Amino acid sequence: MFLIGSGLVLMGLTQNSSVTQLSEAATRGMTAESVQAATQKVQAEREQGKVDPFNYEKTSQLTPLAVAGYGIRELTGTSDYGAVGQIRVPAVGLDLPIGIGVGNAVLVRGAGTLKADQRMGQGNYALAGHYMTTKRLLFSPLKGVRKGDNVYLTDQRQVYRYRVTRVQVIDRHKVDVIDDVPGKKLVTLITCNSARRGEPKRLVVQGELQSVKASKVGIKS
Repeated sequence: MFLIGSGLVLMGLTQNSSVTQLSEAATRGMTAESVQAATQKVQAEREQGKVDPFNYEKTSQLTPLAVAGYGIRELTGTSDYGAVGQIRVPAVGLDLPIGIGVGNAVLVRGAGTLKADQRMGQGNYALAGHYMTTKRLLFSPLKGVRKGDNVYLTDQRQVYRYRVTRVQVIDRHKVDVIDDVPGKKLVTLITCNSARRGEPKRLVVQGELQSVKASKVGIKS
């Protein structure tokens, strides 16, 4: 029993470390040019019917084995992931890459876009992410977000600062929370309300756009 328990702990620690490494590698190598290339690549694949990045039925919970697989692809240069932005919430230490859609390769690294046509600084820019038992990983830190906190997004060309105006728990079927709201420029962040399998509730953090600034170095504050 001791060996089994030790093995499970080791697997969990390895998974956490791998997720962190995948996230950091995606943000570290991000440039304005790489963001543009990744966006164009996914758009082209969608038009050709090769991928459906918004197919929620193919999204699954993370396991140590799955995470290890993505780590191996990253190390061997066979990963096809491309970040299209970065999100940071300084108040809770959240700093993650943004990928297109909700595929496992996207959500194992960070945030995923929820609508095909959304753009930073326009409409309701909606992102989803995994809630993990380790509170510092992926979207788990959202539990600590409060009204008035800042949310920063960047595409490596502009930095968009939003101020949190709403933190709420909703039913997972209440999908209208990501709809555009006339006259408002929003960011909406969604994750499970707990790490429990089949969790029926979603934690939603929503903010309104406050400023847009040019940036050559990503998010600094």
